[in-house]
Amino acid sequence: MNNDSSKNPSSSHDKTRRNIIKGLASTSLLSLFPTFNVIADSLRDDVPDAFVSVSKALTQRDVLPEMLVQRFYQALQATHRGFAQQVMTLEQEMNQFKTQNFADKLSPESQQTAKTILSAWYTGIVGDGPEAQVVTYRNAFEFSAVEEVLTPRSYCPNKPGFWAAKPMEKNA
Repeated sequence: MNNDSSKNPSSSHDKTRRNIIKGLASTSLLSLFPTFNVIADSLRDDVPDAFVSVSKALTQRDVLPEMLVQRFYQALQATHRGFAQQVMTLEQEMNQFKTQNFADKLSPESQQTAKTILSAWYTGIVGDGPEAQVVTYRNAFEFSAVEEVLTPRSYCPNKPGFWAAKPMEKNA
């Protein structure tokens, strides 16, 4: 049987209907993009620039995931009284010492704030004990140092029982 659309009018009708549906779907999808931008802008507004700049300087990364910036800041602010002011003080002290070796020059309070922020970014956890909150697991920076060789625990990188075979070296 030949499926030529000139001989089968219902086939032509189906193609037109599909094109209309595709057009409506893509238009609906495109209308969502401004909403995403508004959400991203509102997330940025909730986080002080001081936290972003301090986090970038401490982690020595030029780019930080926006969603994690938001989530870490909210968690740190909720678990550490006066956190917003501590971040502002830390940023002011760090700006006084424009070198990478500012850790020894910071006040003890700012050193503690810096350790708290670094701990959050590298472990993905904010707080201690029963009040500890896991903000991220897979995206914790501690895994990026060894990502070429290891995967985070609990993420199986192969088929079951793969660990019994001799491991293959990467980038050898």
